[in-house]
Amino acid sequence: MDNIYVDVASLVPGPEQLEFSTRRIFHRLERRYLSWEAQSMAYCLLNSQSVSSDVTENAIQQAVTLGSMSGAAVDVQTFEALFHAVTLNPSFKIPFSFASSLTPFNSWVC
Repeated sequence: MDNIYVDVASLVPGPEQLEFSTRRIFHRLERRYLSWEAQSMAYCLLNSQSVSSDVTENAIQQAVTLGSMSGAAVDVQTFEALFHAVTLNPSFKIPFSFASSLTPFNSWVC
């Protein structure tokens, strides 16, 4: 199976579990280029609702771009730096010409 299903609410204990639950599936490239800790941080950010999910999704995409360029998984410190960059400038993109030709991660191609 190429996708991992995670109920984010199960990662963060507390009464808010009853009120909100986000489900996010990381595809193969995201799992490859985001360390487990970076994935956990992304899940927590999506669940917290303290920032727009678009900001977190852009940070995930930029981390995958960076990871694919370096050939190594992005650690949590690098993911946090990317997240802060995207928070300050939501249109932030890592300049990489090949990435612009990739299909967006949230699209289905049949």
